[in-house]
Amino acid sequence: MTIQKAEKIEIEVQKQTMDQPSYKYLILIKSQNGINKFLKLFTTNEKPILKFSEDNGRIVIDKTNV
Repeated sequence: MTIQKAEKIEIEVQKQTMDQPSYKYLILIKSQNGINKFLKLFTTNEKPILKFSEDNGRIVIDKTNV
């Protein structure tokens, strides 16, 4: 696993509603560090799980439903 530094990050989840899509969801992860831009694409038939958490230095707290 690698950790990458980014100045900007955008995460987009697209539900594919056209007739007979190859996959139900398309996930785009865009990042920018200076002039370098990166894009990763993921496809899945399972609904993506979005989780938000907070690390206070001692423990990680799940903030998904807060």
